[in-house]
Amino acid sequence: MAIEILAAPNLRTSYMKIAERLIELDYDSLFLNFPENLDPLIRDLVKNRLSYRAFIEEIRKRKLVPEQIDGWRYTAEPLLKSLVEAKLHKSGLQLYCYRDVNHNMISASIAGKIALLTFRANMTSRISVEDWKEILNRGIGLEREALKREVDSVDEKASHECSCVSGLGGENLERCVTERGHSVTLTSIEEFYHPTPLEILEERMAKEDMPDEEVEKLIGEHLEYVRDYILKSKNRDQAYYQNILQKLMLRN
Repeated sequence: MAIEILAAPNLRTSYMKIAERLIELDYDSLFLNFPENLDPLIRDLVKNRLSYRAFIEEIRKRKLVPEQIDGWRYTAEPLLKSLVEAKLHKSGLQLYCYRDVNHNMISASIAGKIALLTFRANMTSRISVEDWKEILNRGIGLEREALKREVDSVDEKASHECSCVSGLGGENLERCVTERGHSVTLTSIEEFYHPTPLEILEERMAKEDMPDEEVEKLIGEHLEYVRDYILKSKNRDQAYYQNILQKLMLRN
């Protein structure tokens, strides 16, 4: 069995690129990094038993996505809308959502706590490194636990040729799926992606015990990113690319 993992950041433009690439690839199963409880609705969507609007309303009404649905839909929409076309090109295509439902719920709670810490730090100009490390380490631990269950799901349902959409943690998914005996290829959708300060902090904390001063420095950069870009932009893509543009201008 061969699996290609498509790793991408949480940006709408990146999911547009995933949608374009999926039309080109040859596979018979597609794993989506959406909560497993969306499986029935995804199938109804691609079989035209639900319109896209009705699909979103069902998710909203049944609260199947723990975060604000408009925020989730902002990134996911290009991929969701491409699924019908993908199904037309591949009539026998099997679709699966593989993200752990409970972990998604807890992750939304952790994201809320990080947002609160961010707000407090920007209001008071004080950073409680211990509070940040506690909540980030909790999220990292839960991510590792969820990964085991998600790999079980992919391993159980994988067929001859598979594509699998992943977030920035594609390397961890690749390693674990490879350990199950699958032939795995990891493709980064954004070849020159520059992680945000918070993404850098989470990645480093997952790999090593960081000194408090380095943690505080990255938290400070995160606060600046939120204050100067997120809060002044219409959406996360605009914030991200304006930040990158500003960095390039400063270098030149």
